[in-house]
Amino acid sequence: MNPGVRIVILISAAILVIVAFSLSGQVHPIQDRLPVMSEQVPLGPENARPSFILTVTPTKAYARPGDPVDCEVTITPQNGFNETVELQLKVDAGPVFRGTYNAGVMNPPYPRTYEYRVVVPLQAPAPLMVNGTLRAMGGGHSEEINLVLFIEP
Repeated sequence: MNPGVRIVILISAAILVIVAFSLSGQVHPIQDRLPVMSEQVPLGPENARPSFILTVTPTKAYARPGDPVDCEVTITPQNGFNETVELQLKVDAGPVFRGTYNAGVMNPPYPRTYEYRVVVPLQAPAPLMVNGTLRAMGGGHSEEINLVLFIEP
């Protein structure tokens, strides 16, 4: 493979991975909404410490270069959790690209869902499987969600 083409593919993959999963300023929310919840039920004395549940939908996506991918990230408080949550993304696209990124923050009030739309760059190599782990940390608690993006030809 021509070295120039290889560099373009590597740069395209790097941009794709950063854009595809970054929750910071690279990807702008479509909508920021607060769901209506009637009441929050404590889990019991063994879980009385404030914490949160991280949810990402979908955790697995299939797309072609140029396709949009919609994603929702939700923080649900447990036992009165009301702290800022920092997000970190670890990405592994095999021999094409690997890295760890600061993926932004989510701020109270909770529960809160952020919706994001990412468009897979037209130059993205395909087929390619991009694995990611989104880690949320705040108030002494952390959660991780494994993500997969399959870029198809």
